[in-house]
Amino acid sequence: MRQPFSILLLAILLMLNACRNNSQQPVATADKNGATVSGETSPPDAADLLQVLQGKWQSETDSTYTLEITDTKMHHFNNGKLSFESDIEIDGKGKSAACSVDSIDTRNGWCFVEKGSFDAQCNIVLKCDGQVLQYRALGAANGLLRFKKM
Repeated sequence: MRQPFSILLLAILLMLNACRNNSQQPVATADKNGATVSGETSPPDAADLLQVLQGKWQSETDSTYTLEITDTKMHHFNNGKLSFESDIEIDGKGKSAACSVDSIDTRNGWCFVEKGSFDAQCNIVLKCDGQVLQYRALGAANGLLRFKKM
């Protein structure tokens, strides 16, 4: 009985640690040109963060999976065919309802929320610049996604 509980506790702690921005690591944000800016004391403007997400992104782990972000729309493609479309909302302060999980500290980073017909998915941005996009989908199994700009 103790071993399954220990494994579950360890898995939860690992997940929480993976989603947390450590104070020793610089916070990755972006300016209007897509350059990564670190060490800012106040969160960047949501419009600037949305701007850096714009364009086509190819998965680093599955070349047939791509994203296209245009304005506030996110399109997911598999093998060139549209598989899912959502609206996105930038959360530069990590305070939206979808990202408000008691055990996750998003105060030092930024997020974007994908809003589908029935749900909202919080994505914590780990790195975003003109060439690389890495984010973690909160609550998703294997939720770490890495993309390169196309």
